[in-house]
Amino acid sequence: MKTPRTVRRRVPRERNGPSTEGRILHAAENLFARHGFDGVSINQLAAEAKVTIGALYHHFSSKEALYAAATKRVFTAKSHPPPEVLQPKGTARTRLVRLVAWFVGAMVLDRNFGLLLRREFMDPRPSTPALAGEDIFAAQLTLCRDLLGQLLPGANSDEAVAIMLALLFGFTNMKGLRAVLPGIGKDFDRPEVIAERVVGLLVHGLRVRKAARR
Repeated sequence: MKTPRTVRRRVPRERNGPSTEGRILHAAENLFARHGFDGVSINQLAAEAKVTIGALYHHFSSKEALYAAATKRVFTAKSHPPPEVLQPKGTARTRLVRLVAWFVGAMVLDRNFGLLLRREFMDPRPSTPALAGEDIFAAQLTLCRDLLGQLLPGANSDEAVAIMLALLFGFTNMKGLRAVLPGIGKDFDRPEVIAERVVGLLVHGLRVRKAARR
């Protein structure tokens, strides 16, 4: 008499949790933001995502491809300002301050976004040459150039945007200076305060420069 075969029941896959690809991307965002591309190994990425190295390579052909995908996902999530930021209400200066405050809020409150954006501006990877440019942030850049053009007719809008970003990164990286510069106000790290100061410095500085050239 034959022994009846044991039927193995398949365990249903968890559908409510993040996908394997999603876990890998989330782990990559965290690690690349904190340590940069060269400071993270494939073993670390797999361990952080709780997957095998084989599973990681099944979804991404290389560490470079994973970096590009993770960075693009972070940037894309922040690529569309809310409607109230884009609405044509108020003066050009008011609208620019509103746009900059939103950007600072996104950068300050989302640690991964801010760190990855800084890395892309300072040392972009070969696989991500356009992530911080027109491809993803076209709407913000176009609006920013337009508003700066209204505030500073004849000024080089690209140069003005570059100066503004340099000021923004400077302001948002100076929280620790309170220890040596106690005169810094307590509202120094509020997005709307930073935006007001940066726009004020930029507009005043470029006007002085323009006047000096005459």
